[in-house]
Amino acid sequence: MVGSEVYSSEVKKTEILMENFRRAIGLRIKETKEVWEGEVTELKPEEKEDPHGGYGKIVSSVIVTLKTSKGTKQLKLDPSIYENMQKEKVSVGDVIYIEASSGNCKRVGRSDSYATEYDLEAEEYVPLPKGDVHKKKEIVQDVTLHDLDLANAKPQGGQDFMSLMG
Repeated sequence: MVGSEVYSSEVKKTEILMENFRRAIGLRIKETKEVWEGEVTELKPEEKEDPHGGYGKIVSSVIVTLKTSKGTKQLKLDPSIYENMQKEKVSVGDVIYIEASSGNCKRVGRSDSYATEYDLEAEEYVPLPKGDVHKKKEIVQDVTLHDLDLANAKPQGGQDFMSLMG
């Protein structure tokens, strides 16, 4: 915080001080989520004929096989989760986690077993997840009051505060 910033004629002094106080005050949000986590070994969409006619096919479900250090699990998932996977650019060999409650899919990185595939690559390699494929994961997120103000000032799809959460 700079003195010239406080005494500028553009913004009130109390407004500047208030904003800086809100940037200084932080919240730590701890959340326990039920997730499916592992390395993708198989990603196969199941298609069926378009019920509205036409020539195209639509994805009815997707079969994903996740592997961890303890075991492998095959999951049959909803097409909306497959769309999330496509947005995250998930492919075979990626380490992902899928939230059981919301169906959100998050790409953690590429499995380190593929690290020797290329000499140079702008990819983050992560180790194979430990434990079971289905687990409870505690997610900790630090947020300032200023971040919450910004999220509520420009809502995204009616979720406001939830747009901050991963």
